[in-house]
Amino acid sequence: MSNTQLVLFTLASGRSGTSYLADFFAKNITHCYSTHEPYFTPGNPTLFGKPIAWNTQHNDSALLPELERKCRFIASRKEPVYFESNHAFLKAFNRHAGALLNNPGFIHLVRHPLRVAKSEYMREQMMRKWHFPFADYTSDTGERYFRWALTGREDVFRHYPPSLSRFQFYLLQWLEIEYRAMQLIRDNRWQERVFFIDVDVDLKQEAVLKNMVRFFDLPHQPVFKMDLRRNQTPFIGPTLVTQQDKQEFQAIAHHLPERYKELLQNRLYRDCSWFTEVNQLMIDGN
Repeated sequence: MSNTQLVLFTLASGRSGTSYLADFFAKNITHCYSTHEPYFTPGNPTLFGKPIAWNTQHNDSALLPELERKCRFIASRKEPVYFESNHAFLKAFNRHAGALLNNPGFIHLVRHPLRVAKSEYMREQMMRKWHFPFADYTSDTGERYFRWALTGREDVFRHYPPSLSRFQFYLLQWLEIEYRAMQLIRDNRWQERVFFIDVDVDLKQEAVLKNMVRFFDLPHQPVFKMDLRRNQTPFIGPTLVTQQDKQEFQAIAHHLPERYKELLQNRLYRDCSWFTEVNQLMIDGN
């Protein structure tokens, strides 16, 4: 292992196995400072809420001090590995990661886009039903936004009317997050620093996680503990994709900008377990 601190982040949407992976690191990776979403950790911003809006608005005078504070926190850790499985990374940090991160590595978690969107939609609905405190925040320009999501002012949303369903919003958010992931890797030539996991079939496979550990040369326990936490939404059963959900996906596919259509044809996604189903929906929608 290099003497330079290795800084690992996940490239992921929410509801894509980030808490499961955080538990894997906490129980199995040694000499590592690991965190999921660092609430209640002084000096380590979560990057949810206003930093997401600042990133969308390119308000770097407000955003950069938060990112630099996080980088100082990371650098102050004594452990040779820092790991954070926070889905705010691509929502708030993507434009400045190349300049601010030293010796980064990434675990790219990709789950079926319709299941992600349905799960995120259901989680938001649960929070609103139970009046979850601080679920919304007010931006510097007065708009109210859901704390854990993009704002809806990002470029991809400008091709659609305000009548988008919330499920369709989360579908477009998945596409934007994946576009940012691939752009980040390409622009910084970080292809050799990324370990990819098809969440639906591989995340819970011990052999795959062992390959990940070897890929980053991580110090670890002699025997892996695989009884790991699953962050299920309370009072909600399995995530089921309905025919209505598929029709809503087809409706946005028709107006999807070409660069997002091309994204899904990348070999990385073509090899995913869900590609055949989603690609056919794309074709039918166009």
